[in-house]
Amino acid sequence: MSPRLAGKRVLILGAETEIGRAVTTAVAEVGASVAAVAAEAAVRVMVRQVSKELGGLDAVVLVTTEAARQREFSMDLARQYGGRELSRSGGGKLVIVWSMPATKPGEPVSGPAFKMELRPPDVRPDEWTRGQNWTATFLQYAETMLSRAAADVVAAIAGEPDSG
Repeated sequence: MSPRLAGKRVLILGAETEIGRAVTTAVAEVGASVAAVAAEAAVRVMVRQVSKELGGLDAVVLVTTEAARQREFSMDLARQYGGRELSRSGGGKLVIVWSMPATKPGEPVSGPAFKMELRPPDVRPDEWTRGQNWTATFLQYAETMLSRAAADVVAAIAGEPDSG
């Protein structure tokens, strides 16, 4: 087992998706203690309980394939409740992963995957981490590039520089 995330405690929301399962496997394989759950309405209670069970959190990963409006709602819940638990644990990483749909139905998106280090387009940077002891990383991928997501999430949690 690689020690890249040894001792890290990670909650993955959205583990019911294909990319969520891949991210869960990758994070666990590099040594993290992982709790993986499907996205659900009782996020506040679930996040707090998982944090207690793991003895705190070092990272919260939200994997979403939802439409923009629902994705923003899920991201806000992850920021609010995941961020609260990260703060209680002394800081950490909030990683948001989503795919970019094809421009026309049935057509793959051209171009490489990309990572946004600051924020999603609809959010002011200071709204996400103002006064917090945790950081946020946003990873967005063309549907044809989702295979990169798992490795990029591990690198983001480990604090490694972008490899691509």
